[in-house]
Amino acid sequence: LVTFLLATLLLGVAGWLGSGSAIGGSLPLLPIDLVSLVASLIMVGAALATLIWHRQRLLALVFLGAIGLMVTFIFAFFSAPDLALTQLSVEVVTLILLLLALFFLPQTSHPETHRIRRIRDLVVALWSGIGMSALTWALLTRPYESIAGYFVEKSVSGGGGRNVVNVILVDFRGFDTLGEITVLVLAGLAIHAMLKNLQLGAQANDELSGAWSQDAHPILLSVLVRLVLPMTLLVAVFLLLRGHNLPGGGFIAGLVTAIALILLYLANGVAWAQKRFPGNLQILMGVGLLIASLTGLASLLLGYPFLTTSFAHLDWPLVGEFELASAMIFDLGVWLVVVGMTLLILIHLGSLSDAS
Repeated sequence: LVTFLLATLLLGVAGWLGSGSAIGGSLPLLPIDLVSLVASLIMVGAALATLIWHRQRLLALVFLGAIGLMVTFIFAFFSAPDLALTQLSVEVVTLILLLLALFFLPQTSHPETHRIRRIRDLVVALWSGIGMSALTWALLTRPYESIAGYFVEKSVSGGGGRNVVNVILVDFRGFDTLGEITVLVLAGLAIHAMLKNLQLGAQANDELSGAWSQDAHPILLSVLVRLVLPMTLLVAVFLLLRGHNLPGGGFIAGLVTAIALILLYLANGVAWAQKRFPGNLQILMGVGLLIASLTGLASLLLGYPFLTTSFAHLDWPLVGEFELASAMIFDLGVWLVVVGMTLLILIHLGSLSDAS
């Protein structure tokens, strides 16, 4: 199905390319700087390395992480700190969860023996790369009117925040964000139903036939994590509260919180952590979704469209002027959903085998 959809899309691109129109537009090209060149070479090299060593799953995962890290640097280089923070947090959480999943899989995958399938995949991959490259080149070399100016102009007056990215997510496109966290909750419930009471046997040896270390939870890591945990949670709360005006927000804060708790689980084990952090994570995700939804319903009760943001500036003793916005409550719901979803996956993966 995916191949069919890609082929259909690329046939449309091929028709446009074959119509005789010039691919490039009239806009002048920017000079290539050293940072962009090095980042591009690293990404291309990591992508090729993933292709060459894709059967070695751990090695391929490391190369994929390198690609994600370079994307983070690109976001930071082009002055997009919110995207950089999100990309970096997602990379850390994804890599850890994928490593836990690889624990139950063979360390190498079987080679693809079906020649026709290999040729088909190669053709689709090459044509997809060429087609998307041509489409990107055509768009970036032609003049266009961006809607960014509208959001920059209306961010403070309409959304009450100077962080345009966060205001778009929780105000201008708040309904989209509500839909996205709803999908996260549904995915979490599906994972819970699929992995509940499932037991898998873990491998006892590595690919060189060496036994896994019996020191599953090193004391040094356990002590360091307990020292770092409070500071990490404080950073997460800081990112949550500042997100409306500075880089941060509920999604980034949720990922940072999840990273801290994941490290706690890895350092001490699932059984140890579950005794100290009891609770139903499905309820936590549901509470987060309910909070975000009630934020929108409150605006309806006041006669405004669904998810309309309300904000005010208050003068607090000792603190001074401080802004309060209803979008911060919406961000709190996003934070709870992200934390609940990530920990739900972690707990179920960690509970698949007594060895983990």
